[in-house]
Amino acid sequence: MPEFSRLVQVDVIDEDGTTIVLRAEDDECAALARRLDLQGLSKLRAKVNLRRTAAGHVRLNVDFSANVVQSCVVSLEAAKGVVSDRFSVLCEGEQKRGKGQDAEGEVFVDPFGDDPVEPLDDGRFDVGELVAQNLSLSLDPYPRAPGMDGQALIAEVGAELVSEPQGNGGDERENPFAALEQLRQDEQGKARELGDLGEQNKHDEGAP
Repeated sequence: MPEFSRLVQVDVIDEDGTTIVLRAEDDECAALARRLDLQGLSKLRAKVNLRRTAAGHVRLNVDFSANVVQSCVVSLEAAKGVVSDRFSVLCEGEQKRGKGQDAEGEVFVDPFGDDPVEPLDDGRFDVGELVAQNLSLSLDPYPRAPGMDGQALIAEVGAELVSEPQGNGGDERENPFAALEQLRQDEQGKARELGDLGEQNKHDEGAP
């Protein structure tokens, strides 16, 4: 059974549509966090608007949000964040097996056609599982803990390079940033020398 399951019976959806609000319990959040490889998950909430289409299907427009704790890709420390997203899904309006399904009930999707239609299971569809799947797609693929931005990472790597001993003598390696600074200063010195030489040539040419 899915970690966050909320079954909706299609025959209770009238022509005017309906709106439902889903909230995950603490144990459901814990189970879903394990499934999504999260350090923590809380306050998972979804607002679902359901309405029937002219073709007889059911359109779900879903807004959801949750507090998540992921593992930083740099330090593996806790990276807290808030996920807030929306999605839309088309479901069957009644239990049937017809065009687009084989004898086993499997759905064939035309990549160049309209939105794929989610099949029903005993006249129901699981809105909670749809939310869980889309939550997974909305997670930050490269979460970073506070302080683990680009500049901090460069400084950390630079410090490791400076302090890392060489294999033969144990002396510390040259600081790569100090080497870059020295190169910059050398280039500036050359530019000043060329400028002074140009001024000297102008002075010599103007002398009687």
